[in-house]
Amino acid sequence: MRQNPRRHRWGHYFDLPPRWRWMFWLLLALSGAGVGLALWLDVQAIAVAECLPLVALPGMAALLYWFNHLVFRRAQPRREDLSDKPTSGEKNS
Repeated sequence: MRQNPRRHRWGHYFDLPPRWRWMFWLLLALSGAGVGLALWLDVQAIAVAECLPLVALPGMAALLYWFNHLVFRRAQPRREDLSDKPTSGEKNS
């Protein structure tokens, strides 16, 4: 065991070795940028979660209108159906 253990100053419990001291400011800047980005994305996510349903309503209405047109287009009478010609299954009296 050492006779004189190295004493750290208050607030410097985890000093980096001298060749790695340059990393401190880089890591501090990157972590600050990461927190800022996370907060910004969180605010954007809340805005998207609130506004996306309002934006999606016109698209859903367009899909519903297209589906209605596609399904009920076949239900409209054709010109052949409106003519007075009897069909093969009907009898003339």
